[in-house]
Amino acid sequence: MPAAPPGPPVMAVALDAVALRTDPSLLAADTLALTVDCDREAFYKLSERDAVLAAGKLLPGSNGLRVSRPGLFQRSQSLLLVLEALDNGATARKFLRLRITVDDRPEEGPAGAPPRQLSGAFRLEMFHGGQLIGFRQKRMQELVKLTTDGVAVPADPLRGASLRGTPPPGESVSIVGLGMALAKYLAQKKAGREAKAQAGEMEKRRLRTAITRRQADGTERAVPIELELRTE
Repeated sequence: MPAAPPGPPVMAVALDAVALRTDPSLLAADTLALTVDCDREAFYKLSERDAVLAAGKLLPGSNGLRVSRPGLFQRSQSLLLVLEALDNGATARKFLRLRITVDDRPEEGPAGAPPRQLSGAFRLEMFHGGQLIGFRQKRMQELVKLTTDGVAVPADPLRGASLRGTPPPGESVSIVGLGMALAKYLAQKKAGREAKAQAGEMEKRRLRTAITRRQADGTERAVPIELELRTE
């Protein structure tokens, strides 16, 4: 029985999210970063309509591909790119639909206007069993970075000492409780790793980042940009 013919050499094409995030010069130079996964060696050509944007040789494994096109990230637009891979005289094609969304709306408020500052102060109090056990005095400007560390604990008149320190008799920590807390921590840590991995996979298809542009007055502004890649 004859062997089945091999499949197309290109297995997957994705956005190179790491390169696009860590190297701002790519977006500034209208250069798209892609990763192309191949199961064997092949020659390729990437084109838009009749214009060849890149060409070369793909190796087995993951290949980094850089595609430069004037005005690529200057405005919102949708492009249809064709990736052709030549393998043993046969040509396999993948169609890449790239959607670029550039949010270049001007910032609200007059240029050069100082940011609005919060004024005044507030007091954060903590109660347990109807009794005040701690408080913090904060300025309104600190509201956006409020934390719960450094809480001042008033003296307990019944004990004549701070509530901090060794728990009183009858309030020892349960070993079972510690075990449950550890199990919960490990489960949350695992869920966090899985969520991070899923986010990384999503960024291979849809990436939100920013491009730095120089304004007419010489200042620089970060312009949000979203890239979405679909393959067929």
